[in-house]
Amino acid sequence: TGSYDPDLDLLYWTVGNPAPDWNGDVRPGDNLFSCSIIALDPNTGELNWHFQFTPHDTHDWDANQIPVLFDAEFNDEDRKLVALANRNAFFYLLDRETGEFLHGNEYSKQTWATGLDEAGRPIVIPGSEPTYDGNLVWPSLQGATNWFSPSYNPVTEQFFVATRLMGSIYYKADVEYEEGQPFLGGGEQALSGDDAAGAIRALDVMTGRQQWEFMLHSPPWTGVMATAGGLVFGGSNEGNIFALDSATGKSLWDFQGGGAVRSNPMSFAVDGKQRVVSTGGRTMYVFGLE
Repeated sequence: TGSYDPDLDLLYWTVGNPAPDWNGDVRPGDNLFSCSIIALDPNTGELNWHFQFTPHDTHDWDANQIPVLFDAEFNDEDRKLVALANRNAFFYLLDRETGEFLHGNEYSKQTWATGLDEAGRPIVIPGSEPTYDGNLVWPSLQGATNWFSPSYNPVTEQFFVATRLMGSIYYKADVEYEEGQPFLGGGEQALSGDDAAGAIRALDVMTGRQQWEFMLHSPPWTGVMATAGGLVFGGSNEGNIFALDSATGKSLWDFQGGGAVRSNPMSFAVDGKQRVVSTGGRTMYVFGLE
């Protein structure tokens, strides 16, 4: 999903991973512009700038997460910013006019990099790539987060993200490209049961540091929504729709929807009254905020 800035007239789009997914031997180099965010002129398609989160990705950690655009003061200077919690387990803050990397921090368990350098490039740990016998690495194939929406509170400068806490055993295999056939170069086996969990986490957007977490029984497949009234709505695979205190992460309300929550919560108003809608299984639920 992309985002558009009408003031800068720039379109921000995130890009998928290179192929074959788990065997990078046949595609040396950074593999631009995979696993990147790109800023485009919507009138011409011309590339304005790019930033690559995971150069030469070999774990299928595409960058197809939603970029959040906002204006704020950073280091005593008014900046136009874009924030993104990436599938590779790092949180990034960039200048959205120039693509300049401002800071980045690990927001979920990962075992493939020691951190990011001054330019935001990951410092890869040797031996963390897939192997023929299998290599256990965090995060999993599904990433520390995925396609579902994060949320941002501009008053408190908090970034909320649904986080998947699990690893995968990544396998490498030799493969030749055949038109119309999967081109994967290996496979993976995700951890499950007690080795897989989830969390809603609140980050300080200006530092990337975690403020609190609300643990979930399993890795989530739905995003979060923050409100001006200090609530964060989310859902779980176990069917719980819930509201958290945005300051502390404490659970304030929950509802059992009878099926896995797999769509992002959203809010709208009717006759001046705020409503929140979410799903549980095949049912849509609408709640009132009183």
